[in-house]
Amino acid sequence: MRKVLIPLILLILAGNVLAYPVEIGLDEVLLVDDNVVTFDPSPSGSLIYLRVEGPSGSNSSVLGFGGSLFFNGVNYTVGRFDPTTRKLVLHLSGNYSRLEIVKKKDFSVNVVEAFDTYTRLNLRWDGYYGINDTLKVYSNGLLVKELPVSFERGDEVSFKVKTPPSGILVLSLGGLSRDVVLEGTEKQVEITSLKRDEELHVTLLNRGDAVNATVALTAGGLTLERKEVHLERGEQKELTFERNPLQGTVVVDYGAVTQESFYFRPPDISVVSYSLDGERLRIRLKNDGGHFHGKVSVMSNSVVVGSPLYLDLSLREGEEKEVAFNLTEDVDYATVVISSADFTTSVPLMLERGLSVRFVNDYARTYLGGSAVYNLVVTGNGRVELAVAGLPDSVRYAFYYGQNEVRTLNVEGSVQLTLVVSLPSFPSGFRVEAPLRFNATVNGEDYPLTLEVSGAGRLPVYGDNWLAKSNFTSEVHHLGLPYHVVWRDVTPPYIFENITGEKIAFLYGRYVRQGEDLKLHVLSPYGEILHTSSSPEGRSDFVIFNESEFMLMVEGKGFFDSVLLVARYMEKPENVTLELERKPFGEGLEVIIINATPLRGKKLTIKASGKNLELKAYHFTLNSEREDFDPLGTGKAVFTVKGNNVSGTMAVRSDEDFVAVVVRGDGRVGLSFEVGGTGVSASEVTTRWPYLAVLGLGLLLVLAVFLERRLG
Repeated sequence: MRKVLIPLILLILAGNVLAYPVEIGLDEVLLVDDNVVTFDPSPSGSLIYLRVEGPSGSNSSVLGFGGSLFFNGVNYTVGRFDPTTRKLVLHLSGNYSRLEIVKKKDFSVNVVEAFDTYTRLNLRWDGYYGINDTLKVYSNGLLVKELPVSFERGDEVSFKVKTPPSGILVLSLGGLSRDVVLEGTEKQVEITSLKRDEELHVTLLNRGDAVNATVALTAGGLTLERKEVHLERGEQKELTFERNPLQGTVVVDYGAVTQESFYFRPPDISVVSYSLDGERLRIRLKNDGGHFHGKVSVMSNSVVVGSPLYLDLSLREGEEKEVAFNLTEDVDYATVVISSADFTTSVPLMLERGLSVRFVNDYARTYLGGSAVYNLVVTGNGRVELAVAGLPDSVRYAFYYGQNEVRTLNVEGSVQLTLVVSLPSFPSGFRVEAPLRFNATVNGEDYPLTLEVSGAGRLPVYGDNWLAKSNFTSEVHHLGLPYHVVWRDVTPPYIFENITGEKIAFLYGRYVRQGEDLKLHVLSPYGEILHTSSSPEGRSDFVIFNESEFMLMVEGKGFFDSVLLVARYMEKPENVTLELERKPFGEGLEVIIINATPLRGKKLTIKASGKNLELKAYHFTLNSEREDFDPLGTGKAVFTVKGNNVSGTMAVRSDEDFVAVVVRGDGRVGLSFEVGGTGVSASEVTTRWPYLAVLGLGLLLVLAVFLERRLG
């Protein structure tokens, strides 16, 4: 028997030695997986009432030191109990995966935000058992807030209390208390900026909850102005005060009080320069101090002699401005008076009546190769030196007094001069259809002038249409209209309207029939050659390009006669939406040139949808067909249809290079294409008869030579 008991006791003791020790307080519970372990000691502490509760039941027992309780696969052995700390050591062994010690009642507090007006606290109930109680908050022993609560473990509540002067709060709940020490508080409302111009600008920022505030502007112990403002959380708002002292204090009352004193530099205004042109007195003022907003007037012998009587003036620090008055009296001395609510100064001036200059016109428009004229009147007595600055080297200028060119002139009384600016026939250093700004200088003083340059050429419309018969011309030429170009050697650049997208410029006409060689140049508005045609002699010229701002120029040898057309270009038929607007000549017109190479031998169906449309299609390969092309005329088209939803079909010849599509109307137009079918059209046979005739004559010539040799 002894042999059996001794190993059994040793085994039990070994199991207790290997068990995991856990120290649990009387105010705590031990969670072992889903089981809850609590205990109560006897008065002497020698016996422990141990209780384990689980989902499937409970077990309890009164145990002494070394006693064990087994529940749900776990053995709980009582260890040492400390009556001073009221803590018990339990030894656990068996099958479990999680241990956690939790206070029966406990809560934690953290400070969410602390301002000079309020403090927001967040309380979390960490106790294992729920609680229904009243939360009490104390400051300096005084109850400042009561809040009924009902918590389960993990529940939270946020609340606000007035921030105590001591910065210490005591929270009491369920017999527990916590001290909260506020290490620092922020101002809920802050003055972020103070600025001064015509008014005083105060910017406030609210960092906390929405608040109503009273903002007072004080100076010298007096309240000058008061405003009420409401600020939402995080809102920044600017207030303006009409009273605008250089020195004072802004006081903000929002439950707490914040204030900020300010001092702005006073204005320091001086006269930089002045001049008298006839009766016109010009004064340039500079402010070297703080912001100034006030009035300026001109006086002599305590009498206002300027018109208007005064001018309102605002000057920032370091800013200069010029004011001008017409003198109502002939005075030799004047005083400039500058004043505001907090600043006044006066500057005496000695007036020397010299020369006055007035340009009758400061803007002119002319064309390339032309001249612009500016007229100026000089009044007074003295010597005048004339010059111009800011013109490109390619532009010439001259001053004329009567018929004589002058650079200097002695003036007595009043004289009228003329400035003539002569442009080259080709842009160099400037661009067309854009203002060219320069200065005319009279005795070292600059007078700004503006010159606008247009194109040199105005081409007449080509064709047998109403627009050509009315001899319509314009400085800017339009896409889709053929123009008649008759010139010698090199034409001036012709300006066309600005349109985005791919375009094609065609040159054809009489010079092709005459076997002449022309070059078609695409230029930038500055005159740079961007593209040049490269067709051989006796062939039409064309250039495909993408520039939206462009000019065209034709170059040849001697006299030539040609037709120029610029139109939209399609490498292949694509559905598009067009916005037809009425041109200056009164119609909405769109011409599209399509590359017909991939369409040879096929049928091309063209459809258009819109309102009151006219749709036409043309063969555009032979020079004669191009000469017959007239988008505003009648006839010569493969088809012409009119209506709101129209369509037409044309047979593309096997030697076709281009076809032209014309759309006339107003508003939005949908244009679509369909390619299909094969075969040779009657029009193709008609257009080929010259080639067949030449081939037949060649065969007859060969036959005649053959017969001559046989008979000879």
